[in-house]
Amino acid sequence: MDSTSMRVRKTSAVQQAIDGLKTYIRGCGPGTTQLPSEAEFSEILGISRLTVREAMLILERDGLITRSHGKRTVINGFLGHLKCRIDTDRDIDTFLESQGYKTHAQVLSHNWRAATAFEAEKLGISEGDELLVVEKIFMADAIPVALYLDRVPRRLFLHEDFSPEDFGRSMFTLVEEACRCSITHDVLELAPIIADNRVAALFKVPRRTPILRADVLEFDDDGRAVMFNTEYYHDRLIRFTLCRTIQFTS
Repeated sequence: MDSTSMRVRKTSAVQQAIDGLKTYIRGCGPGTTQLPSEAEFSEILGISRLTVREAMLILERDGLITRSHGKRTVINGFLGHLKCRIDTDRDIDTFLESQGYKTHAQVLSHNWRAATAFEAEKLGISEGDELLVVEKIFMADAIPVALYLDRVPRRLFLHEDFSPEDFGRSMFTLVEEACRCSITHDVLELAPIIADNRVAALFKVPRRTPILRADVLEFDDDGRAVMFNTEYYHDRLIRFTLCRTIQFTS
C-alpha cells in the first residue's frame, strides 16, 4: 500500500471518529458537561484510542470541547447558542438547513478573464494571466443571503472538462477535481462595506446598506494559493462568531 492510500485511510478514520463524537455530543441530555475518557470512547465507537485522540484534538481546536490536563473533557455548551462559526469550515448551507431553510445557489455568471493586479498579487500570478471567474448568489428559501465571486488561475487546471452545471456545485469540489489538489486551509480578511447599486439589487436592500465583505485565499496541502474568493454577506440571516482559546503567559 502506498503512502497516499495510507493517508487517505487514516484521514477517513479520523473523520469517522469526529462524526461519531459530534453525534454523541448532540445526543447528550441537558446539563451534560463532561465526556467519557479516550479509552471509553474507543470502546463506544469501536476504534483505536489514537484515532479518538486525534479527533478530540480537532474538536478542541474547533472550540467544541475543552480538555484540561488531569481532568475529563468538557463540552462547551455555549456553542449551541452561537451563530455560524467563522473559525471553522462549516458550510453556510449546512448551517442554514439546520435552521429549517431550503438552500440553493444561483449562478450569475462564469467566464475566463484576465487577472487584475490585485487578484494577481493574491494568487501569486502575473497580472493579465487568465482566471476562471464564477459569480453566484446563495439563497435561503427565497432570501438572498450571500454573494460569492470565486477566481481560479487557468494554469492550475489539468483539464477543463466541466460543464456550466458544474458551477452550481461547490467550487471546492470542482477545483479539487479539475486541479487535482486538496484544499486544506485559507486566510480570511474581513471588511465592512456599503452596498453599491448592483450589490443592493442582488440582496434586495436599499443602496448603502451595510454589508460584510470577506476576502478569502484558499491554499492546498502544498501551501499553494489555488483560489481567491470575495464573499458578501447580509446579516438578515447570517452572523458570524469566533471562538478563541485564551492562553496566558507569565
